[in-house]
Amino acid sequence: MTNKEKFMQLVSWEETSTLKDVKQRIKHRAMLRESQEIALKVLERLEEIGWTQKDLAEKMGVTPQYVNKIVRGKENFTLEMQIKLQTILDIPILATYYEDKLQNLDESIQIGEHIEKHIVTNQPTKEPEYSNATIIIPISTISKVFYSRKVS
Repeated sequence: MTNKEKFMQLVSWEETSTLKDVKQRIKHRAMLRESQEIALKVLERLEEIGWTQKDLAEKMGVTPQYVNKIVRGKENFTLEMQIKLQTILDIPILATYYEDKLQNLDESIQIGEHIEKHIVTNQPTKEPEYSNATIIIPISTISKVFYSRKVS
């Protein structure tokens, strides 16, 4: 049997749902990421207050299996369930998007302050560690530094 014949035996001519499944996963990636963020918040809060998943399930009026889906980050739960979680655990479930935006803004401000300090004092300073921050320096600030230096 030739290699081509072996290959043709391995190839299935039936349609598979693989491509459709991949497209579906990509489409729902943002939702899954948000679910995982919520799961982390729930797990951290349960640990803080000393509750088990079973305790949370009783307080929410759901099954422990449902709570398990939530803490695995796999559940696309309703707004009603999000509000229940938020109220019972006293954590901001629905605010994760804005928390991320505020964190990025805080990092940008810290970088800006560091650069401003360096420019004003003209002293070399140790660079702080920042992750995923955008640096915005007004062109007027940069030009002040270049034009204020004496030419030898």
